[in-house]
Amino acid sequence: MQDFIIAGLGIFFIALSLYDFVLTTFLPSGQGPLTAFVNHTTYWVLFRIAARKGTSPVLKYSGLTIILLIMFTWILLLWLGVALLFVSDQYSVLNGQDKLPADIWEKIYYTGYALSTLGIGDYVAGSDSWRVITSLAAFVGLITTTMSITFLVPVISNAGQKRSLGRQIESLGGSPERIVLNSFDGKDFSSISSHLNSISSMIFTYAQNHLTYPVLHHMHNINPRENIVVKLSTLDEALNIYFLHIPEHMRPSFLDLYITRRALSSYLDTIRYMGTDTESPPLPRLEKISRESGIDLLNTEQEEINELYSRLEKRRKLWRVNLQSDGWQWDELRIDDADNELDINFSKIYYHA
Repeated sequence: MQDFIIAGLGIFFIALSLYDFVLTTFLPSGQGPLTAFVNHTTYWVLFRIAARKGTSPVLKYSGLTIILLIMFTWILLLWLGVALLFVSDQYSVLNGQDKLPADIWEKIYYTGYALSTLGIGDYVAGSDSWRVITSLAAFVGLITTTMSITFLVPVISNAGQKRSLGRQIESLGGSPERIVLNSFDGKDFSSISSHLNSISSMIFTYAQNHLTYPVLHHMHNINPRENIVVKLSTLDEALNIYFLHIPEHMRPSFLDLYITRRALSSYLDTIRYMGTDTESPPLPRLEKISRESGIDLLNTEQEEINELYSRLEKRRKLWRVNLQSDGWQWDELRIDDADNELDINFSKIYYHA
């Protein structure tokens, strides 16, 4: 009876490992329950070690740590499950020289090199049925290792695209107000349209990749000027200003703004689970835009502003929760362009002198 229980546990661990592995690596969306647990728990621990600060070096390696732990979990459970199958039968594994039954630790060792397809030969299967099981274990181990690496490559590639998207949004301006001001050419704000076309396409792709590879959310960039969570929030706030406060004849194309907004909404759909339990974010600095551009903005009365932004409250709160879960505050959206040692801040002199 005890042998059946041990064998049953082995089959359970094998099935659990393969179920989670298949859900995570083969399906185009979602993640298995074990992967989700490792993903969120590991980040939760690292986030608290980092004192909830997005600039902490601890978070720089959070994504890599999570990926390695996910792969380790799959292999460990598979190893444990197959080892329990061998342990359930005293004569499942024999010493290759004296043909005596292997003990528990020797069977664990045998399982390891069977899964890794090493085939050293110092221990052998005790019967034809166990030879078949050994062959199946080797096949499953090969598939798991190969697909784990295949899973790792696109995640790393998409992490690079994520960083590129953050940098591209940053190049438009460091804050929502600066994005709007940088697009003003002295007549209107239409110069941003061509940039929105390429950025919206990248956001749609990122949103889908975020759904396919949830671990991407925890591939953290400790630089707020490049962090994708900060930059997407910044761009969405800039769109609020275009839609609500820029005179219609001076706005970028409605279709360009609308498509970009839909792209950002597709990303927000992937993080709805975070909820909106937070304070309302601060309102944009409209006086800054009006002062530097010299134009009269729409809906600048406090009553009008309160009414319009109350309708966006849930959306803006979700952005804020997303920022906080990544270790940032709303103030990170207000980092304007600044001079650095390699360049000067042209936005101070170009069209706004």
